[in-house]
Amino acid sequence: PNPGGLVGQLAQPSAGRRLALPRTPMVSVLLQRLSYTPPPWASALAAPTHGRIKLGHLPTPLMRWACGALSELGVRWSIKRDDLSGNELSGNKVRKLEFLMAEAVAGGHDCVVTIGGVQSNHCRATAAAARLVGLDAHLILLVRDKSFGDEPGLQGNLLLDRLLGATLHLCSGSDYLRQGGDLAAMNRINEQVAAELRRQGRVPYIVPVGGTTPLGTWGYLSAVEELRQQLQPEEGAAA
Repeated sequence: PNPGGLVGQLAQPSAGRRLALPRTPMVSVLLQRLSYTPPPWASALAAPTHGRIKLGHLPTPLMRWACGALSELGVRWSIKRDDLSGNELSGNKVRKLEFLMAEAVAGGHDCVVTIGGVQSNHCRATAAAARLVGLDAHLILLVRDKSFGDEPGLQGNLLLDRLLGATLHLCSGSDYLRQGGDLAAMNRINEQVAAELRRQGRVPYIVPVGGTTPLGTWGYLSAVEELRQQLQPEEGAAA
């Protein structure tokens, strides 16, 4: 049944199987669970309890960009190539998902629930990350009223969502607006679907829209430290 008549489920969830992940890896390879120590400048913050699961190809390279106009001004310009972190994980999004999936696996969850637009890169990346660690993905996709109830098709990220085995739930724009039409509304819709999954005996892990949580922020704090270390050789050469 739909929670409050809000969401239309397109497929029945399958039983999830969690992947057994090594806790103390000797080398850093994909899908290993790694402990995480905050960089010295962030040591006053509480470290993530469950570390991270290595999902991305990190660190990503720092590429100098030769721009004549900037050179004349004495400006050095570099590009952090997070587009090389792993194509299915949408560039920098994998940084948050490494911490979020570690918490989901450690907490004994068997599926994840998240929300976004019908062509959401975040939803597709979350589905990919969940599949890599052995969790089912439930994606709540916001659609126009005129499309609600129709088969959403196989275009763009919808094709990838389906190839990744995600269960799709559609939420109409008018229902979203009735819930408030804001981030709080998305959180409520996430919880409604998660509550229905709990009634089915599942153990869902909720990922807010965009994966934007205090825990996910550690992905970008680690990126700052990564960038700082990459810049040190350049600064030394310039000196």
